[in-house]
Amino acid sequence: MLFKASAPGSLMLLGEYGVMHGKHALVCAVNKRMTVTIEPRSDTRIEIFSDRLGQFFTDLSNFYIEPPFQFILATLKRYRLKLKKGCTITIESEFSDKIGFGSSAAVTVATLTALATWLELSFTEKEFISEARAIVRQVQGLGSGADVAACTLGGIVAYKMHPLLAEKLPAEHPLTAVYAGYKTGTVEAVKRVKTFFAFNPLLFKQICQAIDSCAVQGIRAVRAADWIDLGKMMNIQQGLMESLGVSTPLLSQIVTTLRKQSAVLGAKISGSGFGDCLIGLGAAPKFKFADKNVAVIPVEITQQGVYCEKS
Repeated sequence: MLFKASAPGSLMLLGEYGVMHGKHALVCAVNKRMTVTIEPRSDTRIEIFSDRLGQFFTDLSNFYIEPPFQFILATLKRYRLKLKKGCTITIESEFSDKIGFGSSAAVTVATLTALATWLELSFTEKEFISEARAIVRQVQGLGSGADVAACTLGGIVAYKMHPLLAEKLPAEHPLTAVYAGYKTGTVEAVKRVKTFFAFNPLLFKQICQAIDSCAVQGIRAVRAADWIDLGKMMNIQQGLMESLGVSTPLLSQIVTTLRKQSAVLGAKISGSGFGDCLIGLGAAPKFKFADKNVAVIPVEITQQGVYCEKS
């Protein structure tokens, strides 16, 4: 029996940094997917094979967590007592973990879905999101779970950590995703911001509150299909991202170039910043940038969240 789970990647529309401090966020699932297939074994071996990351072997009797498969192994460890036999796990991805499409969340959500199907575990949607979020946080020490919610539900999702809000909104809009050519990990980015605001934590709190206001208004805009207003909120939050110090001259130039495209209603950094992805609200087929490392990544919002097939 094979248990094959597929989860989409994700992009943050609004709410970065604020969402990690109990504020609202707006996140969407994109049509670049991560697939995790679990094949139960008759012995206690754990074998992991990835088309991008290589392979890893261990045993249930000598179980340990090690990069680059830490999210998969942490998921297995969480349910170690329910595992009587080992398994072979195959990972296939339509996007690189070097690009900010929420690969950590996608692989965790896909692994947990396949594992839950195999072990016949039952979760409500909110319980599942909480479980997957807890695994991500265990591995990297932080994580709001917004990307987990998008991977789970698909579409555009209104999100808040506590009390947990994860609501799929019935809307979609064309997007343009631009990769800056380099990435800074989320943990490192958050550390830099914390250091930057060590002199004035109250100011950081006030910026997060302003980001929350953008996200709340953005959620209202999506409910009303008011894309012009959503674009305005994205532009305003980009200014707040600049204030957080997570932008760079290159990122600012890309945002400016995106905003010059006639169909783009707003543009900003998507994620923790210091590189990685930028997002424009609208299609920009004629987008060009002088730096050859900067690349448009074709994406669309997908309504299909995580799913699992048995064969």
